[in-house]
Amino acid sequence: MNTILVINLAFSDLREYINFMRSKKKIIEIQDEVDPILEIAEISRRATYNKLPPLLFKNVKGYPGWSVITNIYYSIEAFYDLFGTNNLEEITKSFLENMMGSLPLSFSSKIRNLFDILKLGKILPKNKKPLFKENEELNFEKIPALKTWPKDAGRYLTFSIVITKDPDTNVHNLSVYRVQLLNEKEAIVHWQALKRGALTSFKYKEKGITKIPVAIVNGVDPILAFVAASPVPPGLDKYLFAGILRNEGVDVHELDNGILVPSHAETVFEGYVDIEDSRLEGPFGDHLGYYTPPDYYPVFKLEKAYSRDNPIFHATSVGKPPLEDAWIGKAVERLFLPFIKMLIPEVVDMNLPEYGLFTGIGIFSIKKRYPGQAKKTMMSIWGLGQLSLLKMLIIVDSDVNVHDLNQVLYAITTTVNPSRDIVIIDNIITDSLDHTTPFPPLGSKIGIDATRKFKEELGRDWPEEVSSDESVVKRITPIWEKIKTQYLP
Repeated sequence: MNTILVINLAFSDLREYINFMRSKKKIIEIQDEVDPILEIAEISRRATYNKLPPLLFKNVKGYPGWSVITNIYYSIEAFYDLFGTNNLEEITKSFLENMMGSLPLSFSSKIRNLFDILKLGKILPKNKKPLFKENEELNFEKIPALKTWPKDAGRYLTFSIVITKDPDTNVHNLSVYRVQLLNEKEAIVHWQALKRGALTSFKYKEKGITKIPVAIVNGVDPILAFVAASPVPPGLDKYLFAGILRNEGVDVHELDNGILVPSHAETVFEGYVDIEDSRLEGPFGDHLGYYTPPDYYPVFKLEKAYSRDNPIFHATSVGKPPLEDAWIGKAVERLFLPFIKMLIPEVVDMNLPEYGLFTGIGIFSIKKRYPGQAKKTMMSIWGLGQLSLLKMLIIVDSDVNVHDLNQVLYAITTTVNPSRDIVIIDNIITDSLDHTTPFPPLGSKIGIDATRKFKEELGRDWPEEVSSDESVVKRITPIWEKIKTQYLP
């Protein structure tokens, strides 16, 4: 039996995380008065660009009694702190090996068996009395939501979690969508067509239900917030996945509208999304570094609000990389690689470069065993959840380090014949935030097969690569060692 990698940093709430970071002297507490209109975002972006630790603003202009925390995911180091290890891949890899190693080979069978196993585990959500209480005075006008860029349409929730429940399976989804505040009781939820929130809304609509029960929560354990922002495999409850990563179930409380929310949340807004009431959302300065133009999205309508005493508001600011979303993407890359390997066994490694904006460019290495396999892998990747939004895919051989862009460029230069090895697919789903597409969410994709070619692909045998003569290497090594000692630093 393999050993599951256990992490011991399952923070009970955001406050415990803050105290943990304070004990490590890895939090910057700001006593100066700072305005949530543009100022907090400007300071936070500068901190992230410089890889400074989280910022805790304790004197928020216009919002006495509130604190604002930003920059929790300030670099990949932030995730090493959260998970207690710098080997993020091993967390999910060891889980899969233990839970699925001896199960049937088909993915659907594995998922069914996985749920059976998890019913017995400690990683399931647990009902617990909430730490928050109803606050009749609280509404959207009384929270320190940020305006992050000068031409944004208004104040936004940028790291609040929108929680929905599948009407067929009761599986809960937690996602981070930007939410534009309109007034005390209404806000526009920016859930795109491929996102779980929108997909759930389609199911309600098919049942004739136009008011979808929703909760918007803010200020939770950072691992749970990370999971909410992550592309968890479809059908897998995000509370459950958070339990896997935390090695401990999430404490939850059921609201009157049937939605389970984290018992430790700093603020909770209970209500519904009215899919018959869509309004113009945006513009908003987004992660591509440009303003997203206005478009129509459904409105959330507040019914009840809850908060803890002296609440802490969690926010972020996106823009040109690398900001927090880039580091979330890198952590997703490592934690989700074992799942991708399970679904596409030839995959060896992947790189979603920070400046590739997560859905812009993906580089994957494979163990190539037959002609055409690289293109087959492209189609498999483009069929996987949020990876389907990747605009550019590069496939290389297993001996290419996907994290060394010079090796990747060398592979492209020495293996690619454009007319044969470049695939362009037009009129296909892409990131609706991509301003380069004429008719979002439809756009085009490019795939580059940068693997060495089989005879069936090249028309002749692949040429032999140069290599040194071993006897010569043996003779000159002592001489080379002297040169290195004398002339190399």
